[in-house]
Amino acid sequence: MHWNTESGAWPVNVIIMAGGKGTRLKPLTDNTHKSLIPVAGKPIIRHLIDHLAANGLRKIHISVGHLAEQVMGYLGDGRELGISIRYIHERISMGSIGAVTLEKRWPHEHFLVINGDIYSNFDIGGFCTHYFSHRADMAVLAVSNLMKVPYGVLEMGPDGGIRRFDEKPEYEWMVNAGVYLFNQNILNLMPKGIAYEGWQLVQAALQAGQHVVGVPHTSGYWIDIGSMETLRKAQEMSQIDAPAD
Repeated sequence: MHWNTESGAWPVNVIIMAGGKGTRLKPLTDNTHKSLIPVAGKPIIRHLIDHLAANGLRKIHISVGHLAEQVMGYLGDGRELGISIRYIHERISMGSIGAVTLEKRWPHEHFLVINGDIYSNFDIGGFCTHYFSHRADMAVLAVSNLMKVPYGVLEMGPDGGIRRFDEKPEYEWMVNAGVYLFNQNILNLMPKGIAYEGWQLVQAALQAGQHVVGVPHTSGYWIDIGSMETLRKAQEMSQIDAPAD
């Protein structure tokens, strides 16, 4: 199943989660909302919004809490950007995904939820197409992550005998990229009005026997700007070869 994204016809509610405090980016976030920290001369959230709009998704909800007035003051209603923005207000911290339950009426039965600190040009069309064509209840964007063990790794048998020895090996894992697409059945699994995390929703969906698929991110860039290290990585990458949305 496929929709013409040029007409903005993907039948999904788009929600950017931007209610967190960004504590791992202190002191930058003491007086500045994390999503407004610039990369390549443009706030993180603006990169994400421009990427969504370029893919035909021009009606966007943004959850806000901490320093909400800064985000709302910068983006407004989106009219100057050629899009429409509505805000979901978190009176208490709602975790990385709980704010979706605060909105009572949604125009569509499918929800594209994206963490507001993601700096990425992931394939939105491919992600949506995979979800709908596989008739999934939930899709999770997955990125490859290499982890290097700083020690020699032993594979040992029951008797203590060493079967294999690898010195400082690297292992590749597919990890959660903080981008979700799910239907009303998954939304109904979420507790209403309390903090809830994306990983909890994935676990709840699996435990409920729902059809959950992972969609590999295979091209382009993806950085979770959740620390000073990843912020520096994004800034260095943009200076070397500023990516186009």
